[in-house]
This record gives sequence, structure tokens and C-alpha cells, in this order.
Amino acid sequence: MLWAMKVRWFCLCTLFALLADLRLEAGVLARFRMNNLGTIDVELFEQDKPVTVDNFVKYVRSGAWHDNVMHRWVQNFVIQGGSYAVPHMETGFTPISVNPLLLNTFGTITNEYSVGKTYSNVYGTIAMARVGGQTNSASSSWYFNTANNVNLDSVDGGFTV
Repeated sequence: MLWAMKVRWFCLCTLFALLADLRLEAGVLARFRMNNLGTIDVELFEQDKPVTVDNFVKYVRSGAWHDNVMHRWVQNFVIQGGSYAVPHMETGFTPISVNPLLLNTFGTITNEYSVGKTYSNVYGTIAMARVGGQTNSASSSWYFNTANNVNLDSVDGGFTV
């Protein structure tokens, strides 16, 4: 009986030691407050896509995406934002007639689709938008995949998810 208890204790200690050695770290968390549409929380994997996540965080911290508008909605494809803002009105209501302003960007970044773990453009993921045919042209624009867009994984080196 004592022997069985010692074996169980040893197994339990070994299990805890193994679990303590695992690095279970979360990525960078971002929250999109979309007024009447609700809130979307996303996890950005900085260890796999360091340049992309650093770029994303720079825009957040600079305030560039405050009052950002979703400028492209394509049913069963993507919802895109990050390129335009509408000036904030003190009343809390910005009229639709206000022309959106193109954001100043921090320049383009390297496409990291194939860097680190590869993530596919599947439903619910966020990815960097870029100019068609120009692999390393992502800057401030991003999109949510509203369908399984795995075809984007093979276009011009893939779109970084």
C-alpha cells in the first residue's frame, strides 16, 4: 500500500514538473468595440508573426484606428477596416455624410504568411490586407474572414493571418 502511494506521489510530482515546463503563453489580445454590432476579441500570435503583430500594436497605441470605419463588406468573404477614419463628433453621432479620411500609414511590412506557424484564412480569423500582386505591401489595413477563404493562402505568397 505504501509503495503504491509513493508511485502515485512520484507520478503526480512528475506531471506537475512537466506542466510547469510547458510554456502556455497567450498572444497579444485585441478588442474591437463595434458599437451596435458588439465586441470582437482577437488573439494575435506575436511569437509566430512578430513583424505583423508589432505593426498592429503600433496602430492601436498611436490611436490611428480610433474612429476607424469598416470600409469594405463583401458577403461571405471579408469585412475590412484599418484604412479610413471618420472624424469623431462630440455628440457621439457622426453623420453618414462625413467623408472618411485616409489614414497616414507607418509604411509597409514584410509578408509573414510563411514565417513561424502557418495560419490559414479560415472563417473568423483576422489577416493583413495588402495591394493585389504586391506581396510586401501590408500597412494599416486588415480584414476579418467571414468565410473559409483558404484560396487567399496561395495568392502572391499568402495573406498573413
